[in-house]
Amino acid sequence: MSLPAKVTGGADKPLVLSALAQGRWRVSLEESWKAEKPEIRKPDRRWYEEICCRKDGFIYLYADSPPTLALFLNNRPHIAKQILQEIPGTRLDLEMDKEVVIHFRPEALHRVCELAGGRKRRVLSLEQKTRLVEAGKATRFNPDLHGSQVQKSTQNEAPGP
Repeated sequence: MSLPAKVTGGADKPLVLSALAQGRWRVSLEESWKAEKPEIRKPDRRWYEEICCRKDGFIYLYADSPPTLALFLNNRPHIAKQILQEIPGTRLDLEMDKEVVIHFRPEALHRVCELAGGRKRRVLSLEQKTRLVEAGKATRFNPDLHGSQVQKSTQNEAPGP
């Protein structure tokens, strides 16, 4: 499967995991994105993106040149062995105490996600979306309802000195 140049990266276009996932896989930011101070963390969010997989595994961007992704697996050596055998161009980078890191090309992302149990992005049907909108209409964007709850809590407090 060949991916467009804008997705796979290159000299002028950087590789972005969320673009590679094409809305099929749930891409989240790793926990250090929120924990680091804004002046310390890298301004380029693509280095913090990851696709979570089963049993604490995850896929992340490893390198720009050549475009490479990495899969970290914990306590799943049988899945690592299957990925290495079935997908050409994958290579084992680290194997230590049941932890494995596998490097692979961006074109293999969808197959690796399927084998590693990547979390799929939730897709709602039109009926489900309509039902959720109707259920939330009573409280959604209603400042009076939210304001009255705040006023109630301040009325029950003891008066000041």
